[in-house]
Amino acid sequence: MEFRGVECSYPGSRLMRVVLAVLTGALFGLLPGCGGGSAPGAPAPTPPTSPVKPTITVTPSAASVTTAQALSVAVAVSGGSGSPTPTGSVTLTSGSATILVAAGSLSPGSDTLTASYTPDAASSQVYASASGAAIESVTSSSGAPTVTATSTTYATLGAPFQAAVTASGTVFVSVTDGVQVFTPTGGGLQSACVNELPSALLSEGASFANLSFFSNGAEIGGGIGSPGAIFYNVAALESCAATGYLVSQGLIGADEGTLEVAVTPDGKYAFVSNEYGVVSGASTEGNIGVVALMYDANGNVTTGTTLIGQISTGGNAVAGMTLSPDGKRLYVTSGVAAAGTPASGGNNPVLAKSDCVQQSNGSVGINGLLTVIDVAAAESAPGPAAVLATVDAGCMPVRMSESADESTLWVAVRGDNRVLAFGTAMLESNPNNALLGYADTGGTAPVGIRLFHHDELLAVANSNRFNTGMPNATILYVSTSGAAGVVQTIPTGLFPREIWVGPDDATLYLTNYDSGTLQVIETTVN
Repeated sequence: MEFRGVECSYPGSRLMRVVLAVLTGALFGLLPGCGGGSAPGAPAPTPPTSPVKPTITVTPSAASVTTAQALSVAVAVSGGSGSPTPTGSVTLTSGSATILVAAGSLSPGSDTLTASYTPDAASSQVYASASGAAIESVTSSSGAPTVTATSTTYATLGAPFQAAVTASGTVFVSVTDGVQVFTPTGGGLQSACVNELPSALLSEGASFANLSFFSNGAEIGGGIGSPGAIFYNVAALESCAATGYLVSQGLIGADEGTLEVAVTPDGKYAFVSNEYGVVSGASTEGNIGVVALMYDANGNVTTGTTLIGQISTGGNAVAGMTLSPDGKRLYVTSGVAAAGTPASGGNNPVLAKSDCVQQSNGSVGINGLLTVIDVAAAESAPGPAAVLATVDAGCMPVRMSESADESTLWVAVRGDNRVLAFGTAMLESNPNNALLGYADTGGTAPVGIRLFHHDELLAVANSNRFNTGMPNATILYVSTSGAAGVVQTIPTGLFPREIWVGPDDATLYLTNYDSGTLQVIETTVN
């Protein structure tokens, strides 16, 4: 069985996303405007006495949703056993309205989802038009929720960059010289130790940045600036006895500026964001390193782990990187596009800009970029061919957060004091129109962002990096990407930088870089 996610738009409709299942001997026609539905090489059918109606099956991913939830619909077109493959197009409607994947698209009540099949010329002598239907129950969401937040602050032993929380509640915080460990105790946290970076790395300019767990939870990786990426065993970190395994991203003097690590779900490869790394033959500063991972008998990253290549994004200052939940796509932000880099979205004034100013009296520049990378292609041959799309993304796009259903990618745009919402399928199929919406963050210079509370809320660390306002953290209600807005503002320390969401999907772990604190924020949603 093959599944395809198809997202497109056509005259008279709003954006629609459906899942088309292709079964053995049953081809699903693509939506109008998304390409043809012919089966190459299929044998010519023998015309019957009169065309027959194929079977149309409509299967929503859930029998009931609220107006704040997204929905995908599986549509099957089958001519029956031994019959030729039906080809043509399928249009999915609910009454007179088009079914959309976006939350808030369906009206409350009992909706009839009808899939209508129209044969093309190749099938018209065999098959007649047909339709199938399913009933979807839609209940009204009460609108923006009330979010309350209470904070507890803990001192860190160095400037904290990011917190990462295990399933058992242990908190790792990347501080300047290593990884500080906080253990849960008495309803709070207690500092246990700091796993310090080796002195040789510190002398080479190492400074810890982001942390990221492997999917098995047993290993963790992070960026440490000029020396490259480092990998730890989680249990060793917890016991305060970790030394880590270093994977260089280039010469120390090149100052690669390694920030983040993202490991594929199968644990075979790691992607490494290098803020200033220059790929051979490229003129831009910023790249993504691709690392093939090797393990010892205990499952720890070890000798044989190799940097197999690097990918340039066409922009300068790689500032963010996130791997899709299924591990098939890597999204990368570059702070400033290079002149002449081809990019979509150039006609959208929210995305394409020539008046970007990062700080008072600073130089004026152009927008940054959002790059989509095919993970499988990057693993086999790191290079330009692995880049699927490049889109303008406002003034200094930085961190990202993708919804669990992989439909929406949120991007923090530091220079515009806003977040952008992109449709992930549209980034590849129609990148000029992939922007679904945007919202002001209620603060200045947003950096870290994280979706939480079933992806209905987005936590934002407004860093105020250039002292043009007040630092804070805000929570946005984002269940409808085109109508997102701030529902809570939380006082913070100086330079709130990154946010992590705990395993309860409600507790936020915020690092205040200049204040030297970890801020644990308990949220309640009503």
